[in-house]
Amino acid sequence: MFKFFKSPFFNFEYLRVLGAAPFQASEISECLEAHSHLKNDDPETWYRTWTAFGDKAKALGEDAWANHDKAAARWAFLRAANYYRSSEFFLHCQPDDPRLCAAIQKSSDVHNRAVALFDTEVMVFNIPYENGLELPARLYMPETGSRSLGRIPLILQTNGFDSTGEELYLYGPAGAIPRGYAVLSFDGPGQGLSLRKDKTILRPDWEHVTSKVLDYIFDVLAPQNERLELDLNRIAVLGASMGGYFALRASADPRIKACVSCDGFYSLFEVARSRMPGWFINSWLDGTMSDGVFNAISNFLGRFNFQLKWEFAHSQWTYGVKTPADVMRVMQTMSLKGEDGSEYLEKVHCPVMVTGAAQTIYFEPDINAEKVMANLGHLEHRHKLLWVGDGESDGGIQAKIATLSLMHQYMFEWLDKQLGVRRLSASAKDEVRYSQVEL
Repeated sequence: MFKFFKSPFFNFEYLRVLGAAPFQASEISECLEAHSHLKNDDPETWYRTWTAFGDKAKALGEDAWANHDKAAARWAFLRAANYYRSSEFFLHCQPDDPRLCAAIQKSSDVHNRAVALFDTEVMVFNIPYENGLELPARLYMPETGSRSLGRIPLILQTNGFDSTGEELYLYGPAGAIPRGYAVLSFDGPGQGLSLRKDKTILRPDWEHVTSKVLDYIFDVLAPQNERLELDLNRIAVLGASMGGYFALRASADPRIKACVSCDGFYSLFEVARSRMPGWFINSWLDGTMSDGVFNAISNFLGRFNFQLKWEFAHSQWTYGVKTPADVMRVMQTMSLKGEDGSEYLEKVHCPVMVTGAAQTIYFEPDINAEKVMANLGHLEHRHKLLWVGDGESDGGIQAKIATLSLMHQYMFEWLDKQLGVRRLSASAKDEVRYSQVEL
C-alpha cells in the first residue's frame, strides 16, 4: 500500500480523513494540499493544518449558504466537521489542552449546521444518563424514497475509543439514509464531547450504557414521536473498533435483534500483551516488576515511539487513570471472557456480523474477530457472518477506513436478510432502467 507517512499511525489517521471523501466529509484536493504541510509524528503541524482547512471549509459553506446553494453548504460543513475532529487528535498527550474541547465543539456545531441542510430529518438531542449527566445524540431518518415496507428499522450506533459522534455519521447514517434505515448515534461516557466537557470515563460493561439509551428509545423517543414510525422490533446495534466490542456487549440485550461488530476485539489486554515483549509484560504480571518500573520503562519508550506515547496518554484520559500500569489493569476488564472464565457471548442470541482486518495496526483477526466468531457457536450458521478484509480495497484496514462504502454494502445486505427488510418497489420506469443494466 502507498504510504503517505513513515509512521503507520499518522498514515492511518491521514487515510481516516481522506477516506471520508465519498460521503462529502473530505475533499481529495484539500487532503493532498494539507499533506504538504504535515510532518511525521508532529501533532502541532497536524493541528494547525487541519484547523486551517476546517476554517476554510466552514467559510465556503457560509458563502454557499448566503448564495442559496444548499448542497454546497451541506458538503462544506461536513468537511469542516471532519477536519476539526481530526485537528486535535494527536494532542491527546496533553488532555488538559483547551484546544481539545474547543475543536470538538466546533466540529459538533458545524456538523449540526450540515445535518440541518439534509433533505431528511435529523433530530439533535441529549439522552439522560445518570447522576445528572446527559449523552449527546442524533437521530438520522431515512430518505422517503428509500422507505422499507412497514415501520422503519433502527440502528443503535455506539462510539469507540477515540472517535466522536460527528464521525459516526460516516459509518452508519451515510449508508443507512439511502437504504431506508434510521440511525441513533451517541457519544457515551468517555467519548466525544462527553469526555471533553463532562470529564466522563469509559466503562467496560458498556451494556449498562446502551441499556440506558434503549430505555430512552422505548420510553421517550418512540412514544413521543409516533410520526417517525420507528420499528422497535427491528433494532440493530453497530460499532467499529472498540465500538465493535461495545456492540457485542450491547447485543446481549433482548431488545437488540441484530449486531454488527466491525473490527472489534475479544480481549483488549490480550491485544496489548501481544504487542509487548513477553519478558516485559510477564514480569509485571507475576509481580517481579513493580508498577513504578513498568511505568518508567513505558514512559521512556514513549519518548521514541509517538504512537505508544499517545496510546497510553489517551487511555489514561479516557479511562480516568494516572499511569500506564493503571491502563493495563483497566484493559484486563475490557474482555468478553469473564473473571470466572464464563463467556459473555453465550448471552448473545441475536444474529451477529463480525468483521476483521488483515492489514490492521491494532486488532489482529486471529485473536479477535475469529475468536469472537468461535465463541458464537450456539448461533445458527445463517445468523452469523465473519468477514475478514484482506487488502486495502477489501476492507483490510482497521475499522474499514477508506472502504466504508464496501462496508455499507456488505453490512446492509446482511441486515436486510436478518431483519426481513423489504423496500418499496421502484417506479415502473426505474425498474425498466435497472433491468437494462448489465451487472
